Amino acid sequence: MSFWEKMERLDRRVIYVLLIAAVAFALIKPVGLAITISKETQATYDLFDGLPPGSIVWIGCEYGASNITELQPILTCVLRQGLAKDLRFITGGMWAQAGNLAESAWEDVSADFPDKQYGIDFVNVGYRPGGERLLPALVADAHEALMGRDNRGTSLDDLPLMQEFKSLTDAAAILVLVSGTPGEKEYIRLVTDQHGIPIVAGAVSVSVPEAMPLLNSGQLKGLVMGMAGAAEYEVLIGKPGSAVAGMDAQSFAHVLIILFIVLGNLGHIALGKHKKKA
Repeated sequence: MSFWEKMERLDRRVIYVLLIAAVAFALIKPVGLAITISKETQATYDLFDGLPPGSIVWIGCEYGASNITELQPILTCVLRQGLAKDLRFITGGMWAQAGNLAESAWEDVSADFPDKQYGIDFVNVGYRPGGERLLPALVADAHEALMGRDNRGTSLDDLPLMQEFKSLTDAAAILVLVSGTPGEKEYIRLVTDQHGIPIVAGAVSVSVPEAMPLLNSGQLKGLVMGMAGAAEYEVLIGKPGSAVAGMDAQSFAHVLIILFIVLGNLGHIALGKHKKKA
């Protein structure tokens, strides 16, 4: 039996095992394949890099646990970049898991910044109901809209950072991480267009086409696009993490699939010629 005949009869389970092995290797030991920084990710990075120390940034965590792979690395990257520049952050959102996602990101990042303190450099106000009606309420009176408590149940009056944040207009910039509605469109319509606050977004890959017109119009100042954008941001801050590993895994899987497609076509040609001769 020739090589091509063996390949033709190859058990598909072998392909699945090889694919799993390639992905697992890349996730366990990322090789850091070359990543080109897009202008959209660079613009997001530059916005935060240009803010004066002490500036307050509002981060809207408008996504759920199913989108952690693409959006959570963006959140941790911006926190790392900002804390290193002495920016201060307030996180919250209109999606039910906003508080848990922000808390997880703070736990991941804060260990590397022992001089930064909760309540002074970072506050997580968590999920608040009401959908998009929350946004104008945050503009009018943030403390009232947040019902006077953060995600941990602490009174906002006991958090020094919240003494400087009475309205969403006190934010020097806004980052919104989105996977659906409400999301960046509501922030633009109800907050940033009216009050001139620069806003950037991180979006899951399938939502990027909807966000691009907002970027092209200048309403969004930057856009981090899915896992690829998150990997770019990890490279920009010099801290490769889960997004870079994910892109390596994706690249390895694609190369393996292409290899089998090439082998399959070569085998088809070779066996076809052999049958004609026979």
